[in-house]
Amino acid sequence: MFRVLRVDLGYFFRTKWLIATLVTLNLSDMLVVGLIYTRMMSFDYFVFFAPGVVVSAMFAAALDVGRRVYLGLTEGVTQYYLSLPIGLNALTWAHLLSAGLGGTIYGGVILLFAVVAVPQLASPAVLLFVPLMFVLSMGLSGITAVLNLFSKGGDRYWVFAEGVQTALLGLSTVFYPLTAMQAVLPGPVVTAVSANPLSQAVNALRETVLSGSSLAPAALFQVVLTSLLLMTIGVVCYRHVFARVREEGKV
Repeated sequence: MFRVLRVDLGYFFRTKWLIATLVTLNLSDMLVVGLIYTRMMSFDYFVFFAPGVVVSAMFAAALDVGRRVYLGLTEGVTQYYLSLPIGLNALTWAHLLSAGLGGTIYGGVILLFAVVAVPQLASPAVLLFVPLMFVLSMGLSGITAVLNLFSKGGDRYWVFAEGVQTALLGLSTVFYPLTAMQAVLPGPVVTAVSANPLSQAVNALRETVLSGSSLAPAALFQVVLTSLLLMTIGVVCYRHVFARVREEGKV
């Protein structure tokens, strides 16, 4: 399992140009969008938006793990893994752990740039968010497991991933405060925004690093509970996909 984890995580670092491009895009969002919107609003949007970029970067890393799993399913890599003495559970957890480590590393890089750009984020409390990033990244990878369950062949995974990314980011507090969304969106949609795992994570990060205090127990419990729920869904979906591939030889 750890050998598969090492190989899976190694692909994350082999795509250096892709990582550099994603980092550049995230930083441009943070600097350009944050600085421009700050001049248009009554509060410091740059400080508000920086934690949102960190969380969106973690989500992008989770989607990248799902992309690699999809390519493995369609190009025969997963079939090769299943020919080795490795169980379905071990292969599933290898990919989930890879997502957790990849999201933590990539999100940590963006967080480091955010701390440099926003001095208010330079607080010892920010270290408390790093273990939470690992758990949350594993939870977010559960979403990609659902995408792999329904994608099968063709280009459907890319379409599904783009749609889910747009929906989850758009209906979250990554870009806008919840109070602003309450003024223009109906109640059920606002409830969905509050329950969005990206909203829960970015709100916890903002409360922690901007207040300089430890993570609130309620926020910690909410993020961990949601992450564990998504992780459980990911285990079930990946295990089902891998079992079908082992029996039929294809997705």
